[in-house]
Amino acid sequence: MRNRISRMALAGIILWGLAGCSGGDSPTTPGNQIHNNTPPALPSVSTMKPVLNFYDMPVPTLDQQTLSTGKPGDALQRTAEDHSNWINGYVRAIFAVFVTYDFLDEPVGAFALAINSVPQKQDDGSYLWTYIFVDGDIEYSVFLYGTRQEDTVAWRMEVSSNHPDHPLDHFVWFSGESKNDDTGGYWQFYTPVDETNGTESIRVDWSSAGPHDHTFMLTVNGSGLDNEGDTLTYHEGDDTSSVEFFDASATTTSSVVWNRDGSGGLTVPDYNGGARACWDTHQVNVACE
Repeated sequence: MRNRISRMALAGIILWGLAGCSGGDSPTTPGNQIHNNTPPALPSVSTMKPVLNFYDMPVPTLDQQTLSTGKPGDALQRTAEDHSNWINGYVRAIFAVFVTYDFLDEPVGAFALAINSVPQKQDDGSYLWTYIFVDGDIEYSVFLYGTRQEDTVAWRMEVSSNHPDHPLDHFVWFSGESKNDDTGGYWQFYTPVDETNGTESIRVDWSSAGPHDHTFMLTVNGSGLDNEGDTLTYHEGDDTSSVEFFDASATTTSSVVWNRDGSGGLTVPDYNGGARACWDTHQVNVACE
């Protein structure tokens, strides 16, 4: 799954330098103020890059073999004993979101850098955050625009670069909207076809119904792509959280569900014969009810 989605990364690693230089990971919390002379509040970084909440459950240490394959490595398998269902569930949930991070690290890094600048009001009423990163002879310029609408804020990030292999001229890396009440929004990412224009690749829809009720859904929506239609959904609730991956080409769904009390279960095609496997409140293997 990692290789299939990671191939979607925007022009390979166009903004590797930007992602690696981010100094912050939590922008201004959105609010409800709508004033022409006040910049719109920025969505949280978590609307692009979720962090899994395992409710303080004890989690295994993942070795390199496990991280590279998405399945418990030999060393981890030897320690699993009667916790094998939980360990498989944890590994597969982490790996599914790690795949998402693999694609989103660069735009998240660029977003975090841009929002640390001072926004400037533009003639059309929008606000512009800018950031310039120089790496030797190569210069990257990031432009983040926020425009208030009636109930939402429209966002657009443009990138320019004099990179000899990946020149860009105000290429729109992503666009999106966030609701003024901070209950939801979306991000649409693009892959460049030339210096200025791009085509849709990945869409992220996010919603929030409370402090501990969030949903993050990534969809491969680029037409003609090998993994077109694949989706990855993470939901965090007060008492139950889950990760679900739908493979459109194989028409299979993998899911991991865990509860605040420590119990949970997973259903994936290549584990336990595809049947649901469960663990109890102590993460010990147990028959599913």
